[in-house]
Amino acid sequence: MNANNFGADNLRMIDLTEPHTYGLMGAALFGLALAIQLFLLLFRFLKTGNHSVVAEQAMHPVSIVIAARNEEKNLLENIPKIMAQKHPNFEVIIVNDSSWDDTADVLKALSLSYPQLHVIHIDEEKQNMQGKKFAITLGIKAAKHDIILLTDADCEPASEHWITEMTKGLSDSKQLSIGFSPYARTEGWLNRLIRFDTLLIGCQYMGFARSGAPYMGVGRNLAYHKDLFFKIGGFKSHYSIASGDDDLFVNQVATGKNTWVVSTPESQTISEPKHSWNAWFAQKRRHFTTSGMYKTSHKLMLSIWPLSFAILMLAGIVALYFHTYTLFIIGGLVFRYSLQIAILHRVSRRLDVSRDVAWLSPALEIQMHAINLGLYFINLLRKPKKWN
Repeated sequence: MNANNFGADNLRMIDLTEPHTYGLMGAALFGLALAIQLFLLLFRFLKTGNHSVVAEQAMHPVSIVIAARNEEKNLLENIPKIMAQKHPNFEVIIVNDSSWDDTADVLKALSLSYPQLHVIHIDEEKQNMQGKKFAITLGIKAAKHDIILLTDADCEPASEHWITEMTKGLSDSKQLSIGFSPYARTEGWLNRLIRFDTLLIGCQYMGFARSGAPYMGVGRNLAYHKDLFFKIGGFKSHYSIASGDDDLFVNQVATGKNTWVVSTPESQTISEPKHSWNAWFAQKRRHFTTSGMYKTSHKLMLSIWPLSFAILMLAGIVALYFHTYTLFIIGGLVFRYSLQIAILHRVSRRLDVSRDVAWLSPALEIQMHAINLGLYFINLLRKPKKWN
């Protein structure tokens, strides 16, 4: 074959009128997306279960801040568990955000039993003007101690060492501590989806943080120096957004040097999951309102996982349709999902959370990507309701 014929053959190979060309393009894109997915699984997600070690355990005085609205039942159940923590010096500040149930009476009764419990009440008029961030800000301003530990009223400490585990890594250089907060296991597919979504999000934000690129945390389990909060004016830059008291704050202040990642089972808070699809969708829609305000580098970083997954699936379908590298496509998908199941199973074991979602991840993941895409477009058309 001479040089001219070789060049002609190459031109025919990329001729878009030939169906086989689309199969080759699909296989090439599939290979690229597969490489990206495997890299994220091995070098980001797998790091989630690693435990950081503190050379000398510190016992910082801690102020726990909880914003609560209509949480009488949860406060009765969870405040005694928080008060039973094995920590020598802590206070709990509950900001009653204009509740109309019996929250005020419950807090009054609890205050009689626990002298380190302090209550701040917000009336309805101020609440309508301000929202949850105002409640959290009041709690932080009232805190006596420099270390602030945030959680929600419906969260239960996983152990009596929760305060110590979440704050012992904080120092002059480590001013932010990011923790994990799984949802309780109940029956039903919705609960599996919620727990899978939480695990996958945890793998992302904790895995990237351990790689020196922290971008978010969850307000159900987050600690930081009070000075760090006031240094940037608290929530001033995103006060108009209903959500973001956790992830937008972390996105703004976190660096690879000042962030401590805590993933031990003892450091977790267990949250009450939503029990209806509508309630969960509303919660996720509120969370989506903040992602558009992340730093540009973080938005690009976070888009890689869903985008590469979409390319992987679509390109794989195209390649299989044209019978191009069939064994490579099928083998790549089997290897990718086998690796994902193994990594999620390992992370679940180290976090000591239910491992059933790891085995079900192939089905859960496809549905989760579809739900996220749908809610994203719904948010473009309609803004979600504020926190209530």
